[in-house]
Amino acid sequence: MSALGAVVLLIGWSGGVFGQEAPSLPAKKFDLYLSGNVIGFFPQDKDLSVGGNRIPNTDVRGTIGAGIKFDIYPWFTKKIVGAEIEAFGLGGSVRAPRMTSGSGTTQAQGSLIAITTMYNLMLRYPGETVQPYIGAGVGSSTGILYNANIQSGNAGLSGTSGDLAFAYQFLGGVRTFITKKLFLFGEYKYFVTKYSWDSEGAGDQRIKLDFQTHIVSGGIGWSF
Repeated sequence: MSALGAVVLLIGWSGGVFGQEAPSLPAKKFDLYLSGNVIGFFPQDKDLSVGGNRIPNTDVRGTIGAGIKFDIYPWFTKKIVGAEIEAFGLGGSVRAPRMTSGSGTTQAQGSLIAITTMYNLMLRYPGETVQPYIGAGVGSSTGILYNANIQSGNAGLSGTSGDLAFAYQFLGGVRTFITKKLFLFGEYKYFVTKYSWDSEGAGDQRIKLDFQTHIVSGGIGWSF
């Protein structure tokens, strides 16, 4: 074979090999997101009660908190319906002025920490850059009341007490990608739980708080 024929043959062979399309990568079966956030919350004032007797004018205040969450959206829901697990902690206080009436004296002072784990069902629009979403979930919340001084008649609570309670929430937000992997998000939640703490005094009655709060959070996350 002449040198010219060999060159022509080599060019034809290489054109056949390199002219083929590269095999496409398989589509991801799951969208996975890990994120952290800073939380501000705004509790609704609900009166404390001791043995069913209200402590009026209870003022529940929030400070700040933080959380972490993990989301998964599988292929069989077209990555529209997913699940989320999250954990977050909040700090606040409970106050009620000292009042005396025919039934005795009522007052309340105390600091509150809430540590919560929630399991959420999520629905989103799977956009490449902007992903609005809504969800609802249930879980458990540990409410720790400390530096407490609560009195209702001859029953009261002082020191520290904790309670593990059922919780539920509704949420909505938007996730915005600033690169293909890195995203920012903002979120609103309406969160509800009911704490019940041990009390001292007559009958060892329970101190209860219907804890309902608006939560606003923002954070950063990574897509896997």
